[in-house]
Amino acid sequence: MNSLGGFGALGAMGMGMVVVVFVLVIGIYLAIYIPYLLNMQNMLKECNHKSLNGFNPSNVWLLLIPLFSIVYQFILYNKNSEILQREYSLRGKTKPGDYSKSLGLTLAILSVVSAIPDIQMPLINGISGLASLGSLVVFIIYWVKIAEYKNDLRKLPKESSGSISSNPDLLD
Repeated sequence: MNSLGGFGALGAMGMGMVVVVFVLVIGIYLAIYIPYLLNMQNMLKECNHKSLNGFNPSNVWLLLIPLFSIVYQFILYNKNSEILQREYSLRGKTKPGDYSKSLGLTLAILSVVSAIPDIQMPLINGISGLASLGSLVVFIIYWVKIAEYKNDLRKLPKESSGSISSNPDLLD
């Protein structure tokens, strides 16, 4: 018996298929996740530097870092909510609700729970599977909400104050 468990050339071909499937799954994941991150970044770019409070919109791309993103998603979704709240306040508008803070927190929690390793406990596997499905649904809802905020911000005037310019170096 050889090191491939007796499968010979079929075992080597099987490993090749595993690699192809893995690359395909990663490609599909990125094809979906990159537009999601672009949408979030573009929403943040619609916000005034005062609302961003030093936060760089390109920081959304940090969600692509494995393991780090587990913690960072909690920070980012909370930060998005705070920025939106400041931005709408700056523009003299308010929106009902928490600016998708609870939705983002739900998405982060569900994605963590859905990542629980597959262990031989039916209850845990069931919860993880349900969390995966819930995470997908909340992911889509959050994406749509962020797109709505982005489009809404594009329609609103940049600031409601009487200032002519948002440049702090100029005398207004």
